[in-house]
Amino acid sequence: MKKLIMILILINTLVFSQSIQLEDAIDFALKNNPQIKQYEAKLNQKEYQNLEALGNFFPQINFNYSYTHLNDPIRIDLDPIRQAMIQLQAKNQVEYTNIYNLLQGNPQLTDAQRGILFNQYSSQLNSLIPPFTKELKKQDYKTATLTGIQPIFTGGKLLAAKKYASLDETSAQKELKQIKDEVTKEVIKKYLAVVLLNDVIKIREQVVESVKKHRDRADKMMKQGIISNHNLLRAEVALADAEKNLFEEKNKLELAYLALKNEMGMDLNEQITVDDSLLFNEFNDSIESLKNEAKNENNILQLIELKKQQAEQKYNVERSSFLPTIAAFGKYELYPEYLSALEPRWAVGLTMNINLFNGLRDYAKLQAADYLIEEVNSLQKNLEDKISLLVNKNYKDILNAKEKFDRNNSTISLAAENLRLNEKRFETGLGTSLEVVDANLAYEKALIDSKSYLFDYYSNLTDLYTTVGNPQKVISILKNKEN
Repeated sequence: MKKLIMILILINTLVFSQSIQLEDAIDFALKNNPQIKQYEAKLNQKEYQNLEALGNFFPQINFNYSYTHLNDPIRIDLDPIRQAMIQLQAKNQVEYTNIYNLLQGNPQLTDAQRGILFNQYSSQLNSLIPPFTKELKKQDYKTATLTGIQPIFTGGKLLAAKKYASLDETSAQKELKQIKDEVTKEVIKKYLAVVLLNDVIKIREQVVESVKKHRDRADKMMKQGIISNHNLLRAEVALADAEKNLFEEKNKLELAYLALKNEMGMDLNEQITVDDSLLFNEFNDSIESLKNEAKNENNILQLIELKKQQAEQKYNVERSSFLPTIAAFGKYELYPEYLSALEPRWAVGLTMNINLFNGLRDYAKLQAADYLIEEVNSLQKNLEDKISLLVNKNYKDILNAKEKFDRNNSTISLAAENLRLNEKRFETGLGTSLEVVDANLAYEKALIDSKSYLFDYYSNLTDLYTTVGNPQKVISILKNKEN
């Protein structure tokens, strides 16, 4: 039953385990790494903020609707003036009648006659003159108003804000590229770690097989009385150490696979295999060309350049505070029947605003923006020097790893020959088991060192081209089979 379970597990592993290449691992990471998704969301946010800044150039049109109930209608009452006019006009009519009687030779009107006539004329005028009471606002009224404001001149503030938002979007693009480059670098390094451990495991398996063969030969020779017992014991100890080292490397390989899947954004339970092996491929870029490329393509330097341009736009924004703001406005009422006689149905005009004094705050902001530009310039110069130094360091590390790898090739040849001679000496009874074991260990160390130097070589290449701003170039070097 246990054998059946083991067979099923093995079949499941073979069926569902997928072999991946470095390009596949990088592509998967660029699509699924959570940090990349975070910066993609940030880029989308900056794109809409840039669109928002563009909207400041267009007119702002608002629609406002309201319904109002007053405690009383709003009226204007000019009845005292009306009464005064009636009385004045009635008195004038009485005097005209009196003068007319005198001209006709009739006697002057008496006070009683004047009173009667005044009342008659007042009554007539009161019926003829309309009341001087006007309802300005009904007790219940509605308003629906369209208003529009169009900026005409803002001292360059809107233009600077738009440029700042565009630079912010470009900065988000550069930050996303930087994160992608960092993820690419980490995937390459973790992929190389898996490849290295695969190669080391193959070497250790070969050593285990070699030590097993030596142990078997020692056992036969001891039974034949050619060697003593302690030679066999030494071979047994060497075999146990070799198997222990192999077990440890396999555990490290499992952890390396987990680290690779985690960096790729892959489910840790998903099974993958890497079949590559570390082979040496030359790179031909000169240090000067790499420095020039880093100066133009390094993500951090590009971000600093964008920050400097943003600082300049911030200075323009603060400078606009010293200039007037001019805007055109318009208003249109959709319910004219509810307007009072004092309210127009539509109106257009221009408005200008300029700050004369606000405690020197605008001046302080302008000076702060100026010093921000100076700070970014100094930071840019400092980073350029450090990036150049980092390119130099990575380049030297690559050459050192290459030199170690080249020199180690002769060490491998010598160690292989030394192992062959010691095995022959042991088989003829002239050598000891300890010498064979030591020769095996020396040969193993030379092979593992060769793979370690290759790992350092490609790891430093990855650091170099990430600093330059083009980590993808490492893939083309790794896949160059001509060398």
